Amino acid sequence: MAVKRTYYKDRYNDNKVWEVAKLKGGYYLRQYICGEQFGNGLRTTKKFIQSLGILDFETVKGIKKEGGAK
Repeated sequence: MAVKRTYYKDRYNDNKVWEVAKLKGGYYLRQYICGEQFGNGLRTTKKFIQSLGILDFETVKGIKKEGGAK
Protein backbone atom coordinates (compact mmCIF):
# COMPACT_ATOMS: atom_id res chain seq x y z
CA MET A 1 0.00 0.00 0.00
CA ALA A 2 1.44 3.36 -1.06
CA VAL A 3 1.09 6.45 1.09
CA LYS A 4 -0.68 9.27 -0.74
CA ARG A 5 1.11 12.56 -0.11
CA THR A 6 -0.28 15.97 -1.01
CA TYR A 7 1.68 19.21 -0.64
CA TYR A 8 0.04 22.56 0.08
CA LYS A 9 1.75 25.96 -0.20
CA ASP A 10 0.96 28.21 2.77
CA ARG A 11 -0.88 31.33 1.58
CA TYR A 12 0.54 33.45 4.39
CA ASN A 13 4.20 32.37 4.16
CA ASP A 14 5.76 31.63 0.75
CA ASN A 15 8.62 29.70 2.38
CA LYS A 16 6.29 27.17 4.07
CA VAL A 17 4.86 23.99 2.54
CA TRP A 18 2.53 21.57 4.34
CA GLU A 19 2.61 17.83 3.61
CA VAL A 20 -0.55 15.83 4.25
CA ALA A 21 0.03 12.07 4.07
CA LYS A 22 -3.00 9.77 4.01
CA LEU A 23 -2.48 6.69 6.15
CA LYS A 24 -4.76 3.74 6.83
CA GLY A 25 -5.88 5.03 10.24
CA GLY A 26 -5.77 8.77 9.67
CA TYR A 27 -3.51 11.52 8.37
CA TYR A 28 0.04 12.69 9.06
CA LEU A 29 0.84 16.41 8.89
CA ARG A 30 4.35 17.80 8.38
CA GLN A 31 5.57 21.31 7.68
CA TYR A 32 8.59 22.32 5.65
CA ILE A 33 10.19 25.75 5.85
CA CYS A 34 12.63 26.64 3.06
CA GLY A 35 12.67 22.98 2.05
CA GLU A 36 13.70 21.68 5.49
CA GLN A 37 11.31 19.68 7.67
CA PHE A 38 10.40 21.60 10.81
CA GLY A 39 9.53 19.40 13.78
CA ASN A 40 8.57 15.74 13.79
CA GLY A 41 5.11 15.91 12.28
CA LEU A 42 1.73 15.14 13.77
CA ARG A 43 -0.66 12.22 13.42
CA THR A 44 -4.12 13.73 13.16
CA THR A 45 -7.57 13.59 11.56
CA LYS A 46 -8.93 15.18 8.40
CA LYS A 47 -11.34 17.25 10.52
CA PHE A 48 -8.41 18.86 12.38
CA ILE A 49 -6.56 19.64 9.12
CA GLN A 50 -9.73 21.23 7.71
CA SER A 51 -10.10 23.34 10.85
CA LEU A 52 -6.62 24.77 10.23
CA GLY A 53 -7.59 25.66 6.66
CA ILE A 54 -4.68 23.78 5.07
CA LEU A 55 -6.89 21.92 2.60
CA ASP A 56 -7.93 25.29 1.11
CA PHE A 57 -4.33 26.21 0.24
CA GLU A 58 -2.86 25.88 -3.26
CA THR A 59 -1.50 22.40 -4.02
CA VAL A 60 2.07 22.07 -5.30
CA LYS A 61 3.96 19.15 -6.82
CA GLY A 62 6.57 18.83 -4.09
CA ILE A 63 8.97 20.57 -1.77
CA LYS A 64 11.30 23.13 -3.26
CA LYS A 65 14.62 23.17 -1.42
CA GLU A 66 15.92 26.72 -1.18
CA GLY A 67 19.53 27.55 -0.47
CA GLY A 68 20.50 30.09 2.12
CA ALA A 69 22.66 30.85 5.11
CA LYS A 70 22.07 28.74 8.19
